[in-house]
Amino acid sequence: MTDAPPRRDDTDGRRQTTAPRFFDDIAGLRGVAVLLVVLFHAHVPFVTGGFIGVDVFFVISGFLITRGLIREYEKNQTISFRGFYARRARRIIPAAALVIVVSIIGAALTMPLLKVFKQAIDLLAAAAQLANWHFIAQNADYLAGAMDGSLAAHFWSLSIEEQLYFVWPLTIFAAAALVAKTPLRRWLPMRMSVGIVVGLVSAASLFAAIWLTPRDPAAAYMATYSRAWQFGVGGLLAVVAPALIGRGRTAKLNTPIALVIGWLGLAGLLYAAIAINAQTPYPGTAALLPTGAAALIIASGQMAGTGLPFVGRVLDTPPLRFLGRVSYAWYLWHWPAIVLFEEATGITSWPTLLAVSVVALGIATASTMLFEEPIIGNTELRRNASASTSVGVTGIVVGLVATMSVGVATVKVASQDTVANASLSYQSVFGVENTEMSGPVVPNPFQAYDDRPEPNACLVPVGDRAPSQSCVFGPDDGAPVVLFGDSHAEQWVESIREIGSQHGWRIHQFTKAACPAQNLPQQRGLPDPFVKQDCLDWRRDALEQIVALKPKIIFVSSLSTYVPKRETAEQAWNDTLTTLRLTGAQLVYIADTPYPGFQIADCMSGAMDDWNKCDFAFDDYPRFEPILEMPKGRGKDRIITLSVNDLLCEGNTCFPARNKILFYRDESHLTATAAEVLEPALVKQLDSAGFDYRAG
Repeated sequence: MTDAPPRRDDTDGRRQTTAPRFFDDIAGLRGVAVLLVVLFHAHVPFVTGGFIGVDVFFVISGFLITRGLIREYEKNQTISFRGFYARRARRIIPAAALVIVVSIIGAALTMPLLKVFKQAIDLLAAAAQLANWHFIAQNADYLAGAMDGSLAAHFWSLSIEEQLYFVWPLTIFAAAALVAKTPLRRWLPMRMSVGIVVGLVSAASLFAAIWLTPRDPAAAYMATYSRAWQFGVGGLLAVVAPALIGRGRTAKLNTPIALVIGWLGLAGLLYAAIAINAQTPYPGTAALLPTGAAALIIASGQMAGTGLPFVGRVLDTPPLRFLGRVSYAWYLWHWPAIVLFEEATGITSWPTLLAVSVVALGIATASTMLFEEPIIGNTELRRNASASTSVGVTGIVVGLVATMSVGVATVKVASQDTVANASLSYQSVFGVENTEMSGPVVPNPFQAYDDRPEPNACLVPVGDRAPSQSCVFGPDDGAPVVLFGDSHAEQWVESIREIGSQHGWRIHQFTKAACPAQNLPQQRGLPDPFVKQDCLDWRRDALEQIVALKPKIIFVSSLSTYVPKRETAEQAWNDTLTTLRLTGAQLVYIADTPYPGFQIADCMSGAMDDWNKCDFAFDDYPRFEPILEMPKGRGKDRIITLSVNDLLCEGNTCFPARNKILFYRDESHLTATAAEVLEPALVKQLDSAGFDYRAG
């Protein structure tokens, strides 16, 4: 992505002697790749797989970098690591640092404090060349849109390239020296040795990508080791390039071969951009198509002569070569432009976002010609490796300092909005008229995300099938009580434990993130966690344990927006309730709380002067809770239903806070503080239902 094709007058300090168009097709291919990415990010219809442009960049970079390293070793019998890293430093880091600094300034001018802080953390990781691992640690699924609001989302691929640039020359040197400096040189050519090593690394990386994709989508998509194989495919092309070129000049047979594979490659690339989408398990085996297509296009260009209508002639057109020239800068600038525009205006229509991307192309052109290329072409920097390295280090430091400074400043400002000695009682929050609609809240929006039930390990993470610790609370001889459901059930665990402590309950917690209590079936083509095998296995095992436990009381709750069809929700609840009724326990259902659909804490961090800025409508999202409409039954078949929604909303309008208490820690869940405050409301409704706390 970051390595432009060698210039005709400068390839690592050596003059090019090949035909003028030898790498112009690669420049055009870079133009196609960046155009696909931009169209995808602008949500242009039908370009659902435009993200495969990044795969193309990986192949191109692997080809160019490996080619340069092999040629250098063939000429000098060594590789200048100092020179290699110096070239990367001046070519890549300054332009990225400029975008990082402008992005964090843009965030500070357009976003609420908490969002600015989050952007600073993301951009800090980008400046440190660790964006991919930062997002993996957050389990952020790129294709599911988990990173769409981050100004640093596109830096994941740049970080992978930077990490590969660090280890790749060492790998090539080791493979070359293995035969060139040992008796193996008698039997094994240097290029073959490099090809074997690169091939083994690529095969291991491809296996990791395929294995990880269904198990850990975030890691599969963004981990360096699961993407190295695409870099390696380009490297293998570089190994065999002399053979391709030689035959292309001497054998007429290669003319039709080059023609066919070139057009096949371009057709495969365009088909992948249209046929692949966010629901495709990726990279998995699906990435073989765009990766192989890019390799075919490059191979065709290496084989082709001049004057023939190869794909290279299409890629060699001035518009595509221009996009290839500015591709790095356009990739850097277009995404922050889209994110900041959406934040400032709320407009998300694809024609508008495409227009914003075109404006970003203008910025990228200026950045390339006035900033990036003058640094790359500077005579002193090209001559002095230490100076080039210093430029790169300076860029990293500037990015780190800018993001850390903004992050620290936001925390200092936010710390001023803290409630001192806030009352946490139900009476002080809901027993008086709600007259306060501005001012500090508790928890502070910066603290809200961590204001969650303890121990959090009892909420089984996505991908796991069991908690990492015992999740049973209360006296050994207490009446067995169960809490069952997803994270919307888990948000009530401390309230239920408080009730249980007054009645001698022994509470068994069965909760898993993004895995509903209702028995939703597995559905092909959906990437959502609730249809994955780990969720199905956990729910089956949890229900078996609950039946064996024979509890007296079962509390159930679940997110109500999993599926858009009432019939599916009804059948799923019927399946679960049939199993739970086998226990003979009293069933208590806690109605799903209002679903904001946006980060309430982020919004509130910029709305301390008017909390109503963060109001939302109760019916913004379709909710299906057929359990609320089921016949209540009698005796042990009776289902008691509880709801606090009339306390969180008035009519269809729901509030983010009330009388100094912040209700939500994110886009969906109550803060532990709010759940604690609402506990008396649950008790009041249980009392009204004539609930028997001793045995259900």
